[in-house]
Amino acid sequence: MKAATSALAKAGERYSENVALRAAVNLIPYVGGSLDVLFVSKGQSLIQKRVMKLLDDLKVEMSKLDDQAVNKAYLESEEWFDLVTRALEASAKTRDGEKIKLYAKLLSSTVSTQPDPHYSPEDYLAILSELTPREIHVARVLYDQQNDRPGEKEHELEWAQRKGWDRLAAQADVTKEELQFSLLRLQRAGLAKEITGAIYNYGGGVYVITDAFRGMMNYIHERVRTLP
Repeated sequence: MKAATSALAKAGERYSENVALRAAVNLIPYVGGSLDVLFVSKGQSLIQKRVMKLLDDLKVEMSKLDDQAVNKAYLESEEWFDLVTRALEASAKTRDGEKIKLYAKLLSSTVSTQPDPHYSPEDYLAILSELTPREIHVARVLYDQQNDRPGEKEHELEWAQRKGWDRLAAQADVTKEELQFSLLRLQRAGLAKEITGAIYNYGGGVYVITDAFRGMMNYIHERVRTLP
């Protein structure tokens, strides 16, 4: 972890020492001065604050684990090092505390379970880092609605509507336009899919979560062995 945070700090140092780059930044009308301040001083403070948030959240998550649940061999692997490095970098790039908390949960999940080829924590981290806080919020509300599955003879559309599809925008506290945009982004990330096909009196626009989304949430939340 120290190596990753040191790399972030060195990036700021390189900027502060690059006279030509700083001069170019300061020549940008209106915003140049504020960008220079962010890059040189405040930026480093923000990065440190976000990284410390990740470490604090990780401490909380790890304290929930039974010692026997910790995969100590994994903690010495390159996979663990790479994942921590990416989590630190992703944390440094967001101001959203809930996203950072998800990164911490993901890290704790990897050390409390045996490796499983059906799950990819690095892919999950990449997906989460690309989504905005609003999109993650919409995804969470949609998942809370649809975390089970349709009945044996129940159509997906009927099931989604029964689970509260028409209330999704209100529950997520977004407009219908914001909801549609977020759902398109979730579909692109592989977390949701639009119901399609020739269905009587259905014009499209209803989405359901994917098995990949269920797998990610299962990995982050349900596979963690915790203290009783």
